[in-house]
Amino acid sequence: MSKSKTISKVFCKSLVSCAISLSLFSSVQAVEDEAIKEKEASIEKITISARGRIETIQNVPDSVTAFTSDMIEGSRITNFRDVANMTPNLSALDNFRPGLARITIRGLITPQVGDPPLAFVVDGVTAPDLEFINQDLVDIERIEVMRGAQGALYGRGAVGGAVIVTTKQPIEDLEGSVKASYGNGNTYNISGVLSGSLNEKDTAYFRVGGYTKSTDGLIDDDFLGEEADYSEEDSIFGQLQFELFNDTSLNLKARYTTSTAGFAYYQNVSADTIEDFSINTSNNIKNKDERDVYELSAKLTQEYDLGTLDFITSYSKSENEHFYDGDYSADPTVIDDGISFRAPLGTEGLFDVESLTVETRFTSQGDQPLRWAVSAFYQDKERDNTINFFDDFNGGERETRADFSNDQINFVIADINSSEAWAVAGQVNYDITEKLEITGALRYDHDSRESFDPNFANDTFAKKDFSQLQPKVTIAYQIQEDVLIYTGYSKGFRSGGFNEPAEGIVRTFDKEVSDSYEAGFKSTLFDNTVTINGAIFSIEQDNAQITQFNVETFTLENLGIDEVETKGLELEVGVAITENLDLRLSAGLIDSEITEFKRRPNLEGESQFWVADYNYSASINHFFELNETWSLISRADIQITGPKSFNLELPEIKSSQYTFVNAGIGIKSEEITIQFYVKNLTDERGIEDIFIFGDGVTDLARQPNRPRSFGLEAIYSF
Repeated sequence: MSKSKTISKVFCKSLVSCAISLSLFSSVQAVEDEAIKEKEASIEKITISARGRIETIQNVPDSVTAFTSDMIEGSRITNFRDVANMTPNLSALDNFRPGLARITIRGLITPQVGDPPLAFVVDGVTAPDLEFINQDLVDIERIEVMRGAQGALYGRGAVGGAVIVTTKQPIEDLEGSVKASYGNGNTYNISGVLSGSLNEKDTAYFRVGGYTKSTDGLIDDDFLGEEADYSEEDSIFGQLQFELFNDTSLNLKARYTTSTAGFAYYQNVSADTIEDFSINTSNNIKNKDERDVYELSAKLTQEYDLGTLDFITSYSKSENEHFYDGDYSADPTVIDDGISFRAPLGTEGLFDVESLTVETRFTSQGDQPLRWAVSAFYQDKERDNTINFFDDFNGGERETRADFSNDQINFVIADINSSEAWAVAGQVNYDITEKLEITGALRYDHDSRESFDPNFANDTFAKKDFSQLQPKVTIAYQIQEDVLIYTGYSKGFRSGGFNEPAEGIVRTFDKEVSDSYEAGFKSTLFDNTVTINGAIFSIEQDNAQITQFNVETFTLENLGIDEVETKGLELEVGVAITENLDLRLSAGLIDSEITEFKRRPNLEGESQFWVADYNYSASINHFFELNETWSLISRADIQITGPKSFNLELPEIKSSQYTFVNAGIGIKSEEITIQFYVKNLTDERGIEDIFIFGDGVTDLARQPNRPRSFGLEAIYSF
């Protein structure tokens, strides 16, 4: 590491330490001042359902970051990336196309072939694929981020954690809201929600809503003379809640989202220019991604004296078509000795995902020293992928998909990949004493996968089963009423699978298994004006999954790194400085090392790719009464992300440290909020994605982050 980067890293650590010290000092002073002024400042007590029952976050012996509906609105959290930006050791970067974010949590990454490192659960329904977690977060009651392996609670794929989203439920009284915003890049977003009763007996309720948004984009395409990151998206959703009998209820949910967007706006760079952001996108093909997402679910709940039975079934489907300039330039196909150069020049992708999931849970009453839960899970999923590569002999001219005929197809990659999975699980919480609790959970997952190229089904058919027992044990001790310490062990499991059929590709990649160890504390101090939560952890991964782009076959190939060791720490601080002013700080540090990689021994000793050395965030919210009706509101937040490497072939290429600042100011009444907002205030430029598509030195493709955006937002609630 260079001297400048070392100094920068030390400075950032010192900055966060100083900020935490200052916040603690300020909070103590604030408590004294408030006692004099007879005002009440306190941290909001947040309840969560991470362990399957409602509990206070400060009493749950797990690393959990939670956002209430007020925090979501006040911080303008609109998508999963906004959540990641404010959570220690969690990141979500834009990837090749919309709906395919690159998620990293506690040093565990998202391979582009395979499953993400966390479970994403909405109202008890586990998302079956990455395709279903990147829609806008609208009408949300609470978001919880559990860090650490949660396979025993949430199954395969939860090797790094779980995100639990609770939407707002239908209620008896008529209520609703309308939100509208307009910003630079001709960007607008309009959403609305309405809820109420369907009958006079108040045994049937509804909640419906939707949004429409559009932007011309902010990233220039020099050749086309327009923005490359344009997008349009529309979504409608609804819920019906029926109280069938005294102890029986039924909830029906549906959602449909359709979108059209520019994507794959990569820029041709070299190893020396990866952070030269004067280099713009320059494609002769107008890239276009079209996606339709359908989601249906039904939840039947039955209350018994012994506990609560939930039966949930869900259906999810995503249909995606896209076409893009695969050489990321306006150049035509190269002809050498009468043979076209084999490169993805005009590239068409057809991706369909369809899934049926059934889950049932029985949870005991929560007011007993012994609390337990049992569950069963079944999922049938199929992913159908086809990629057509076209010769682009008219490079240098503006083109769309309509300008290409099927006789220009150079070659095709096709794969139908299916998964049939089931699991059984149990969990027990026991209060040994009033202060000592032990938690044990155990889940067995089995996943049967098949893959074949439909054009050569007999020659490419592959099938393999993957299974794993996932235990979790936690011991928690309440030192005093507001101080909890805990330690625990958990095992995580990510299923194996199959790479796209291609000559020379290793067809099967094996399952990933991890052992996670954690010790932490939670504390509430100074009459509930300060919370300080922290944890240290260690993770040992076997066969850590990572994807590389194979330049010989133009396929994505999942590899298994034999052993990766990761250590880290996390700290979260909340301070109610006054009744109207609060401060939140978080810090995450990661030290990961590839300790064994038989296929690439030269990478042993390197850090895991895509994992930042650290991430820090701080946010401040202020509320000031102007008169009996209106108040002034303001907020600001900052995120600092450390350097990381990107590619197996060029581990020496690393990003810089990035700092992003967001802010907002406005006025608020009981029913109306009007505020001006800005994201990426300093117009910081950074790398979202980068990969090799040529000789590895001069042929790099970089996808940049979005520049500064700003606008005006109005909310009306009734």
